[in-house]
Amino acid sequence: MIDSLYNLTRKGWLKALSFIISTSMFILIWVFSSSFALHFGGHIPYFALFVFYGMVILWIHGIGFEIKSSLFRIIFLPFLGYIIVLPSFLYFIFSLLG
Repeated sequence: MIDSLYNLTRKGWLKALSFIISTSMFILIWVFSSSFALHFGGHIPYFALFVFYGMVILWIHGIGFEIKSSLFRIIFLPFLGYIIVLPSFLYFIFSLLG
C-alpha cells in the first residue's frame, strides 16, 4: 500500500516541483525571517517546526533520495510534505503582500 502511494510521486516533474517549492520556502524564510517568526512562531512554535519538517520532506524528494524502508517512506511521504508546505507557502506569501 505505502509502496504504491510512494511510487505515485516518483515522476520527474514532481521531484522538480518539490525542490522548487522547498527552496522557495527556504529563501522566503531566510529573507523575511522576522515575519516568519511573527506569523509561524508566535506563542506556539510547533507550527514553525511543522513547516520545517514539510520542507525537509520535499527537499529529500526533490534531490532524489530513494528511501528503501517502509517506515521511512511513511515518515517522509511527499504527499505529506505537499500538504504541509503548500498552504504554509501561500499563507506566508499572502501575509507578506497584505
